Amino acid sequence: MTDSSRKILLVDGSHIFIKQVSQLLIPHYEIITALSSEEGLGIALEQLPDLIICGMELRDGSGHHFLMALRDDPRLAHLPFILVSNKDTKEDMRMAMNLGADDYLVQPFKRQDLLSSIRSRISRFSIFNNMRRAVETNPETPMAIPLVPADVQDKLSKTEARVIRLIAEGKNTKEIAQDLYVSVKTVENHKYNIAQKLGLTGRNSLTEYVIKNIIQPYKSS
Repeated sequence: MTDSSRKILLVDGSHIFIKQVSQLLIPHYEIITALSSEEGLGIALEQLPDLIICGMELRDGSGHHFLMALRDDPRLAHLPFILVSNKDTKEDMRMAMNLGADDYLVQPFKRQDLLSSIRSRISRFSIFNNMRRAVETNPETPMAIPLVPADVQDKLSKTEARVIRLIAEGKNTKEIAQDLYVSVKTVENHKYNIAQKLGLTGRNSLTEYVIKNIIQPYKSS
């Protein structure tokens, strides 16, 4: 599937924001828009976009509220989500990630940064979605889910190894928390500790590590 056939839902209460971001994306993607959470959820259910980009100020609430509603709906919870904000603090970024955002972009941002984030999220989703299908098709097959390499498991606690395996299944932080019966914050702490033990730095380094070292070797085996 080419980029031009991908569909992106852009949600924000500002026509100016929607116009500015749309102009960056229209040459590359099909754009659909919504001004409110209610409208955005309806369009998402009807059209199932490949990715959602959301600002912070919607007509009927905040980007956080829309993200929470999306992640609480099992029909939409899997959709890649980029939250755009003008706040550049670790606290704001952590809140977005804890709520289930896949990326957090601070305005103003470069066009290439936005396009790179979109391509990365869609590519990651495609890989994870294929893994989900494999698990759903063959739930009893031991190799339906890629195994965490022994040398990686040796560096991690049993819980951390389970967290990284759930990441490889394509589950987000909230889903992992539900599977482990712990809080989202606890999962974030586990992910931080895993990254430290594996010598990883950067916001998406753990996900990229899982794709490169666990999922891709499994797919080519």
